[in-house]
Amino acid sequence: MKQSFLRYFTVIALIILFIIPASAAEKMQVAVLDLKPKGTSRIISNAISDIIRSEMVKTGFFTVIERAQMDEVLREQGFQQTGCTDASCAVQVGKLLSAKKILLGEVNRVGRAYMITVRIVDVEKGLAEFAANEKAANEDVLDVAGQHITQKLAQNIYQGNKSYFLVPKTKTGYYTRSLVPGWGQLYAGQSIKGYAFMGGFAAGLGLMVYGYLNYSSATSAYEDVPRGSPQADFDAKYDDKVAAANLFYVFTGITALVYTMSWADVLFLTKPDFGTDSASAISRPVPVIATRPGPENEMLYTCGVSVRF
Repeated sequence: MKQSFLRYFTVIALIILFIIPASAAEKMQVAVLDLKPKGTSRIISNAISDIIRSEMVKTGFFTVIERAQMDEVLREQGFQQTGCTDASCAVQVGKLLSAKKILLGEVNRVGRAYMITVRIVDVEKGLAEFAANEKAANEDVLDVAGQHITQKLAQNIYQGNKSYFLVPKTKTGYYTRSLVPGWGQLYAGQSIKGYAFMGGFAAGLGLMVYGYLNYSSATSAYEDVPRGSPQADFDAKYDDKVAAANLFYVFTGITALVYTMSWADVLFLTKPDFGTDSASAISRPVPVIATRPGPENEMLYTCGVSVRF
C-alpha cells in the first residue's frame, strides 16, 4: 500500500508542478558582444562589456548569455566576438546563440575621456534598431557610464517590444486557471497565496489517495476474514473499515475546504487588473536615469521611475 500511495502522490505532485503558469513576463534572451577597443586597451573594453551584461541582468527583463558560453559556441562555429562589428555578423551570431537581440559597439578614448557607443541589432529583422552613447570623463567613472548606457539600451528594447514582455490579464484566463487552486492567484500576481492554495490542495489530494488506499486495504481485510472465525474478529475488522472510511471522509472534507477557500479568495479577495491591451498589464517600474552637468569633476544624477498600468 505504501508503494501505491507514493506512486499516486508523485503523479499528483508532478501534475501540480507542471501546470504552474508562467505568470511573470517572459524574459528576452540577449547577447552582449565584447566592445571593440579603439585607442584603449582590451581590458577596459571588456570591463565595460561585463558591466553592461551585469546591468542588463539587473533590470529583470532579460536573460543575458554569459561570455564563456558565447565564446564556446562561437569558437565551435569559427566566429570571434571581437571580429563581429556590423549588423550582418551580429545577426549570424544571434542565430547561433538563439538570442533575440545582440548588443555590439566600441569604446573610444579621446584624451583622458572614454566614449562608449553601443548598438542594438534585432536578430529576426536583421537591422540595427537603436544606438546609444555615453561619455566617461576618466577611468574612475567608467562603471557609472556603463550603467547609464545600459539603462538607455534596456529602456529602448522594452519600449519597442512591449508586446513581447507584457501579457494582458483576461477574465477568461483568470477564472479558467482558478479551476486549479492557486493558479488563479499566481496569474493575479499573488504568489504567496497562490503557492499556499496550490500546496494545500496538492497535500489534500495526497491525503485523499492515502485515505482511499487505506480504506481499500481495510475493506479487503474485513472481507478476507475466514468464515467461522470468532465474532470478535469480524467486529475488529469492521471497526477498522469504518475508521478508514471516516478518515477518508475527513481528508476529502479538508481538500474540499481548501478548494472552496481558494474560490472564495478568487471571487472576493484576489483579482488582477483586467485589460484588453498589453499597456494595462504591467506594474513593473521602468527605470529612467538622466544626467546633468554639475561642478567640475562632478555629475549630478536625477533618477526617475515611471510605472505603467
